[in-house]
Amino acid sequence: MNVKNLKNLKAAPANDALANAAAPWNFFADFSRQQMSVAADASCALFRGFEAMRKVQQQAAHTAAQRHEAVAQRLHAGCAPADLMAIQSELIAGDFKGATQYWQELAGAAMEMQTEIMGCTSHLVDSEAAIEAVSAMGHLDALPGVSDFFVKKMNGTAAPRPRAG
Repeated sequence: MNVKNLKNLKAAPANDALANAAAPWNFFADFSRQQMSVAADASCALFRGFEAMRKVQQQAAHTAAQRHEAVAQRLHAGCAPADLMAIQSELIAGDFKGATQYWQELAGAAMEMQTEIMGCTSHLVDSEAAIEAVSAMGHLDALPGVSDFFVKKMNGTAAPRPRAG
């Protein structure tokens, strides 16, 4: 065995000890990284939602502009006084229909954005660990007094809890 291999053998335990000592810091660094990752994903979803909302607004404005331009052209051409009432009614009906469609599409885009943002936060939840934690709650009766912390309080006293028999 040469001297270089001996140096590597001696350095390995020191590196393992250093890695074990840094393990808590690695956990916190990784947790911070995960949080930043979720925040970045959620920000992307938020901005994509803003873009979708902007497209809805742009489409609604374009449709309304076309409708009003057509009415303006009809009014420039001249019309009878009775036609003015019909033109105004058509314009109001079109505006109400456009406004209703606009708000429905905007609400849909907002709900889609919210769903995407909520999906980003699911990356932080380890479902296996959550299931294990819930199943562990059932074993608290084995430890005297611990289950009293989780019992609903009534009138300042702990409610009687049925014992498994």
